[in-house]
Amino acid sequence: MLHVFKHELRLIFRDPRFWIPFIIPPVILAASQAIAVSRYGGEIMQGMESYMMLLLGCLMAPMGAPLAGDSFAGERERNSLELLQLSPIAPAKLFWGKLLAVLPFPLVFALLAQLGYWFSHSEITTLEAGASMLGALSAVLLTTAFSLMVSLRVKTVRAATHMTLFFIVPLLLLVQMGHEVFLQGLLIPVVILFLSTVVSVAVTVVGMRKFVSL
Repeated sequence: MLHVFKHELRLIFRDPRFWIPFIIPPVILAASQAIAVSRYGGEIMQGMESYMMLLLGCLMAPMGAPLAGDSFAGERERNSLELLQLSPIAPAKLFWGKLLAVLPFPLVFALLAQLGYWFSHSEITTLEAGASMLGALSAVLLTTAFSLMVSLRVKTVRAATHMTLFFIVPLLLLVQMGHEVFLQGLLIPVVILFLSTVVSVAVTVVGMRKFVSL
């Protein structure tokens, strides 16, 4: 498993295209916020800082889709999936090695983007920042598990990425409709994180069993 983990990391660091999606959300969010302030004044953003921090973290979560899509659909597209299955590495260890290589990137980038936004907006309280980061963690777990499941079922990286990015729409709707309640305390974020973890583990186990049975 450790060998697969290191191999996947080498592939990720070798290909700069995987880094592009992690740069896009902060740039878009900063640009849209700057445009709104320049047009309507700084008052328009008052009270919206914590919402924007939560939104930023949730926007970063699906950006790991290209990495997750390449995990299995990419191997299938390169006709190397069968060779991996014939390797002496157990299929379960191969699966977990690929998962562990993908998960840290959206998680770290989402938290770094949120921390950067928090430090630049002193209006955000510690409670709101903590809730926002818990929300981002929940989004990362769900999108990564879903991305790996999709990657196991489709034949190309493009198809896996496009299908996973559809997850952004309901995610943004949930953030828009429920951010006020979500950011009021830590109870709801913790419960959401627990449920997200349970769902993600269940989806991941199903994905692992599917991969083992291929």
